[in-house]
Amino acid sequence: MEQYDADYANYVPPKGHPLCWLFWEKPFELGYLSWGNRWYGDAPAHTCLHDGWHYFVVIEGTPDLFVQGRTVRTQPGFACICHPDCPVGHFDRPARRCKMLTWVWRTPPTHSALHPEPGGFLKISLEPQVLRRLKNLHAQCREGVAIANERSMLVLRAARLHLDLCMLEGREHRRAADGDFRINLATEYLRNHLDELEPVKRLCEYLHISEASLKRLFRQHTGKSPRAFALGWRMQWARDQLVGSETSVKSVAYTLGYRHPNDFSRAFKRQYGLTASRILGQRSA
Repeated sequence: MEQYDADYANYVPPKGHPLCWLFWEKPFELGYLSWGNRWYGDAPAHTCLHDGWHYFVVIEGTPDLFVQGRTVRTQPGFACICHPDCPVGHFDRPARRCKMLTWVWRTPPTHSALHPEPGGFLKISLEPQVLRRLKNLHAQCREGVAIANERSMLVLRAARLHLDLCMLEGREHRRAADGDFRINLATEYLRNHLDELEPVKRLCEYLHISEASLKRLFRQHTGKSPRAFALGWRMQWARDQLVGSETSVKSVAYTLGYRHPNDFSRAFKRQYGLTASRILGQRSA
């Protein structure tokens, strides 16, 4: 265990958990630091509350996080922020080593997007270059608490801001990745459910998102509402069928879920300004 000023860090770490500092006194926003290798399978960190907002980052290994009564699997690059009222514990398989970084701050995250719900937590995925920055930030925090003076206070505040910027970067990257994944799922669903006349409700159920979130997703990725995009997709499929295959207007209408071919014909004409029978006539010509 490293040496440090006993006035600010008088703490004997539990067995199997070297390299951690707890600050009984409160000259800092920072209340706890831990880092380095852990063997949570042999010396688990049992579920408990923390005196502040608990930041946990996995550098190596795959320890389990036990939070909100369930086990969360992790991997390198996994990070989370837990609310003070959220009990959290760390476990692993016997003899398995992991490497991690932990901060516990007495003040909430500096950006509202990083605030977990009361009693809850946020999961964040970090890229390797962000992990390297976090290692440096953690080292700065350890240096900052070694001497409690006005400069060290500023060092810690700056480190906290950069820490939250790293977390925010990971959260926004995940949102973008989730958005790409979901729009791909949505278009695949529409491709396989051509007969769905009102797909919005079904898409919300399929993607596990609200109608408002679905609208934002489609606006962001297609510039259209979900209903308009689905209708355009279906009408394009109909046009391709009428132009390129031996089929009838009635057959296309029924395939698209219309009970009456005339309803399909009206929708087709609104979309293209031509009747479906005119398109069919062009094919015959």
